[in-house]
Amino acid sequence: MKRSPVILLLALVAGAAVFVASYVVAQRVCAKHAGNTADDLDWLRQEFRLSDAELARVRALHAGYVPKCAEMCQQIAAKKRELETALTVATNVTTGAEQKLSELAALRVQCQTQMLRHFVEVSQAMPPEQGRRYLAEMQRLTLGFHEQIEQSMSHSADHEHGHH
Repeated sequence: MKRSPVILLLALVAGAAVFVASYVVAQRVCAKHAGNTADDLDWLRQEFRLSDAELARVRALHAGYVPKCAEMCQQIAAKKRELETALTVATNVTTGAEQKLSELAALRVQCQTQMLRHFVEVSQAMPPEQGRRYLAEMQRLTLGFHEQIEQSMSHSADHEHGHH
């Protein structure tokens, strides 16, 4: 019975770490896309050897995605503030704070899903080989960061449990 609060606390800490990481990734992606200057996408032309027509299709997709990304970043930031408020007004994790944490997680899932869908669309606007390479890299960047944190937390938790 005494392990239950410890397990719950470890799960909440691990969840919070993943959520913070999601927020950081979302903020970086949105900040990078928020400028929306034509030069922001020139790296795609160089890296994936895109023609003018291919880059024009990518630019159009990008222009359509930027407002969605900015909106999602604003929603995540607002929900994060709500969670921080819920956590600062109590001396323990309340059901209200747990609800805010769940809502924040749902927004981050939605954001990550939107990013992945956008990356798929962009990859389809490229020649097949470059599109596959682009999509693999974007998936690695989008999902890899989360996996690294999850792995570090699971190794940490396994190590601690092995000593009990």
